[in-house]
Parts: sequence; structure tokens; C-alpha cells
Amino acid sequence: MKDNCQQYKQEIEKAKETIGLLEGELHEIRLKLKNSPNNAILMQEMKRVTLDMTITLNELEHSQNSLDRCMMEYSRIDESKYND
Repeated sequence: MKDNCQQYKQEIEKAKETIGLLEGELHEIRLKLKNSPNNAILMQEMKRVTLDMTITLNELEHSQNSLDRCMMEYSRIDESKYND
């Protein structure tokens, strides 16, 4: 069971890493938009990055909930070993 929990921890770390990269991209786009506020390509890129961030945040939330459930299940199994 502990190995399954480790998978969720890895997914969380990967999602956090991805969010950091996307935040950097978004910052760069916003800086470029200050110089060229009507640039359609930059606006489209900003929408793409924002959508990617939303998806990644949802994945992060899902992985965190799955990890919480896994940890609770793992702790119940440990408790039952000691109660038997």
C-alpha cells in the first residue's frame, strides 16, 4: 500500500514543478504584453498557459486527495495489525 502512496507523492511533486514552469512562462508573456498589449499571438499564448495551469492545478488537487485517502487507508491497515 505504501508504494501506491509514493506514486501520488511523485504526481504531486511533478504537478508543483509544472506549475512553477508555467508561472515563469506566464510572467514572461505578461512582460511582453506590456510592450505590445494588442499582440494576438501573445494573448493566445497567455490563454494556453492559463488553461495549462488550471488543468495542472486540478491534477494537483486530485493527486493530493488520492494521497490523503491512501495515507488514511495505510494508517487503518497499520492500526488493524496492532489491534489483532
